[in-house]
Amino acid sequence: MFVSMVELHDSLPLWFWAIWAFALGSCIGSFLNVVIYRLPRGGSVNSPPRSYCPSCNATIAWYDNLPILSFLWLRGKCRACGVRISWQYPMVELATGLLFLAALLVFGPTLQCVFNCAFAAALVALIVTDFNEQILPDAITLPGTALALAARMLDHNLVGLPWMNLFFEGLTGRPLPMNGLAGSLVNALLGMAIGAGTLWVLGVGYFRLRAFPIRTPDDLADFLKRRCVVGTLARLKLRHANGRRGVVYVLGGDFSELSPEELAAADFASSNTGAPELSMTALDGACVEPGERGVRITSIPDALENTVDGRLEPGDTIVSGNLEGMGLGDVKMMLCVGAFLGGGLTFFVLLVASLLGVLVSMPRLLLRGSSALQHALPFGVMLGLAALVALFFGEKGLTTYLDFISSFVS
Repeated sequence: MFVSMVELHDSLPLWFWAIWAFALGSCIGSFLNVVIYRLPRGGSVNSPPRSYCPSCNATIAWYDNLPILSFLWLRGKCRACGVRISWQYPMVELATGLLFLAALLVFGPTLQCVFNCAFAAALVALIVTDFNEQILPDAITLPGTALALAARMLDHNLVGLPWMNLFFEGLTGRPLPMNGLAGSLVNALLGMAIGAGTLWVLGVGYFRLRAFPIRTPDDLADFLKRRCVVGTLARLKLRHANGRRGVVYVLGGDFSELSPEELAAADFASSNTGAPELSMTALDGACVEPGERGVRITSIPDALENTVDGRLEPGDTIVSGNLEGMGLGDVKMMLCVGAFLGGGLTFFVLLVASLLGVLVSMPRLLLRGSSALQHALPFGVMLGLAALVALFFGEKGLTTYLDFISSFVS
């Protein structure tokens, strides 16, 4: 005789399910640590199949890989080499365990709880990876978007759809589907459009509108070293020798801030030739001189193909530079978040993430002044934290916010 999960849940005490949920979550958190470490380095979560110490490469025995407990038993050190283990490992396991426990307590033993746990686990991996590496791996966000859409086909999500319908019907005169599979999928598509679309428009707008004129070699060096954040994308507008206009994309930032390992990973090697102003930049080794309304390239080494994307030749004149405002990783992350949470809650995520961004940026602005604006803010962290808030409190938070706005409008 089969027993439903609800009946099984009711037949056992709450503390049993609480322990089970936390233990499962902490085990998933242990796997997330593998994802967080390997994916940004181009590794596979399947190869090697066993966990290993990043310092000595020793395979970790199962009894040294128990979530949280092994870290405490080993006093935070590798058994083989004695190197200290980062606190990130037990913290990720603890956070994932607590999120699974919270999901069970809030949503009960339901399919919704299972999907919410998987979504929360993906967010943990994205938050920590973006915080550490300023990377949001496609291997998480793109499959996550497909799985989020599948989840919304099996577990319908209509949260926030009535509010979306008010705006849509006011603009078009036609209502949205409000029930069942159609309503759930429309809500997911609205979430994807609102989340990814908003960030894409803001990113493209910032990239295209914030231009810095370049008239001297010092201007070019200042743009690459001071205006650009290391590892971000910068666009250089050109005037070719034949008079035609063009653009090239370069890796921004002062490469002297990178470690030898990071320089090797970027296939970058410093050159003793070229303009001294451009040393340790994406244009290291290039010779430049002031030209007509810009900086003219007089010679350029072949090695620049590693840091320059596009056609850049001697005789070209660089006239201005544009900065990347927001990476596409954030956009792809919001495709996943929007598909899972729907339009209304995705709007709430953007509000909360923006508020968190302001709160984090204000101390940096007060301490460093305008120079703090040139340092990358891992906005994926803010988006992930905001999505977790929306997952558990978003429906009530969105209703409270919209009621507050409505009180002023009416």
